[in-house]
Amino acid sequence: MTKLWKRLDAWARWLLPPQCQLCGLPCPGPEDLCPACRLTLRPLPGGLEAPRGTARRPFAPFCYGSGAQVLAQQMKFHRRPEAARLMATLMAEALPRPFLGNAVVLIPLALHWRRRLQRGFDQAQLLSLWLHRLTGLPLTAVLRRHRATAPQSRLPREARSGNLAGAFYAASPPQPGLTPVLVDDVATTGATLSAGRDALLAAGWAPPLHWVFAWTLPPSPP
Repeated sequence: MTKLWKRLDAWARWLLPPQCQLCGLPCPGPEDLCPACRLTLRPLPGGLEAPRGTARRPFAPFCYGSGAQVLAQQMKFHRRPEAARLMATLMAEALPRPFLGNAVVLIPLALHWRRRLQRGFDQAQLLSLWLHRLTGLPLTAVLRRHRATAPQSRLPREARSGNLAGAFYAASPPQPGLTPVLVDDVATTGATLSAGRDALLAAGWAPPLHWVFAWTLPPSPP
């Protein structure tokens, strides 16, 4: 199925040459991002893992800022779900080593149904779907939200964990032998990932890995 999808996608892109999603100019390559704009994506220092010693260490190919920030904001706040395909392509290009050869399952960090209706889509689900198509990794939408919460982007860092405490629950029992991989677009304080992790652990799932498009580095110590 993955090979068929890639072939159909290649045909569509041949018929309709892509434009860069950041600057709008025609793209010479296959990824909807021109070479100049690709340089605006800042790789996370030290590779895919956040630096050791931090409280939470999601796998992320990029720092949140510049081009990565523009892509994420275009998708969520300017209703451009097509950005999810490019973001997932860039994530798949740098597939984390712990996922290779291991039994993992992708689990999106779901939006509350009201927020999904307002936005028109769920960005974590879109990213997970594209990652599934591009990598062949299995996908299950097991997480649900108990309640709507205030947007994390509008809250100070110290208030974000409390905002999401108990917000998720797992709608189905664990799948034996599979390591869950929580997927989201951006990790800032890690509060959303932690809330999803707590919900999975409470339902008996194995401790999850975290995979996001971009990670906001913590402030440097004075």
